[in-house]
Parts: sequence; C-alpha cells; structure tokens
Amino acid sequence: MSIELAISMRTRLFLLIPFLFQFFVRSQGQNNTREQFELVKKDGVISIYERWIIFPNSDPPIEAREVKGEFLINSSIYEILHLIKDELKIKIWQSHVTKFKVYPQSDSSVWQEYSYHDIPWPVSDQDHFLEYQLAEVKPRQEFFITFQSLVNSEVAPKQKGVTRMTLSGSWRLEQLSEQQVKVTYRILSMPIGIPRIFTDPIIRSNLMSTIKALTQLAEK
Repeated sequence: MSIELAISMRTRLFLLIPFLFQFFVRSQGQNNTREQFELVKKDGVISIYERWIIFPNSDPPIEAREVKGEFLINSSIYEILHLIKDELKIKIWQSHVTKFKVYPQSDSSVWQEYSYHDIPWPVSDQDHFLEYQLAEVKPRQEFFITFQSLVNSEVAPKQKGVTRMTLSGSWRLEQLSEQQVKVTYRILSMPIGIPRIFTDPIIRSNLMSTIKALTQLAEK
C-alpha cells in the first residue's frame, strides 16, 4: 500500500468517527433506556412508557415528558414507513390531525412535515413543523427514523391562538419475521404549561388509540 493511499484511508476514517459515534450513542439510547421508563398504560401487545428528563439545550433547564410506545404489527417495515408519510391516510390513524402536509426534499431520506392537531379542551389546538431523517440500519430489516422541530416562517408560519409544539423523537421499525414488525416510537415534547392532571389522560389515551388505528390500517 502506498503512503498516499494509507494517508487517504486514514483521513476518511477520521472524518467518519464523529458520525459513527453519534449514530452509536443514538442507537444505544434507543435500546438501553427501558429501565428508566415507567409503564403507564398497556393493552395487549401495546405498552406505553414515560419518563421526565431535561429538554435538550433548554436554558434554563426545563423538565419534559418523553413517551415511548412499543408494539407489534403484522405487516412490513415498508408499509409502516409509507403510512407515516401518506398525506391521504394520516387522518385515518391520527384522528385529531385536521391538516397534514409533507414536503419532500432533494435527498429522499429526508422530508419535512406540517401537522395541525385539533385538541380537546382544556388544551388549545397545536401544530408542529418537523424534519425527518431516515436511516436503513439493516437492509430490508430495520429502519430508524428521527424527527425534530424545524423553524421555517415561510412554509410554516406560527398562527395566532395555536400552540407551536417543540418536539423530537424517533421511529424504530424492526422486521422480526416475514409478517411481523416491532415498532418503537419515542417522542419528547416541550411542556406547554398545563397541569398534568389534564394532560396525562389525554396524551396516553391519544397515543393508545393512534397506535391501534395505525396497526389496523397496516394489517389490512
């Protein structure tokens, strides 16, 4: 091996280290936090967990709720990925969503999404604008999709009387067998100042009904 080639390979490896480290930490965080969550709701193969952590980069530090849903679907990772992005079907499995728009990007593994949520009283209506990134962890076996809030005043300006949510989270889709997928959904949301006595039952009930609707649609 020539000196020039060795230097080139070493340089490429050095440039890859930060990316690989971030991916490893993110993946381990997804797989190694069950003991930190509390089971708050269970129905059959669906389990919903919660924990309270400091919202990243909040100053001053703000404690925020992270919710994790784990469940099984008799389908494929491709069908579930399609449903996550399908503008026509999103309102079927997310009944509280009244507006939904996907904005494809030049990179097919990245897309942006606007969603408007009609929330029951006493919580005001909410919306969000997110950017998604898709990684194929194992070819045809595992997808890892991250999302986080994005500010774009032209595409998604804030509306008066509507709470703009600040979110981050992920979908992990694992093809366990030809017809069964394990789904792990996680979402961390900035608190909006409403007492938990009101928000807890709404959040848990909405997530449970949403998971059931997604499962029913994916298994048809």
